[in-house]
Amino acid sequence: MIDRNPAFARHLIRMLIGKVRSLTQKVLDLALKDVYGRFAKFIDENAVEQKGARVVPERLTQHDIAARIGGSREMVNRIVKDLSAGGYISVDAKQITVHKKLPSHW
Repeated sequence: MIDRNPAFARHLIRMLIGKVRSLTQKVLDLALKDVYGRFAKFIDENAVEQKGARVVPERLTQHDIAARIGGSREMVNRIVKDLSAGGYISVDAKQITVHKKLPSHW
């Protein structure tokens, strides 16, 4: 099929290149960023504008977030608790709301 359809082959190669880039970035993040840095990046990449606020609309448990960023649920719990106390985020049953830019360091 690839031999008979060069356009499909180019499309497939572009998709594979994108996937390799994404995986390479994840490996770099795991190697070079601490859990807070990965958490902040996760929030930044997943938050969308809704009614004048930035929210992560997907209902995620702390365990879900920890699995996605390569951290422990306990560490995510501490980060969420500290950011909530500082007024940076709030968490309810449906979403995480970002009230102000997260600090560069925790």
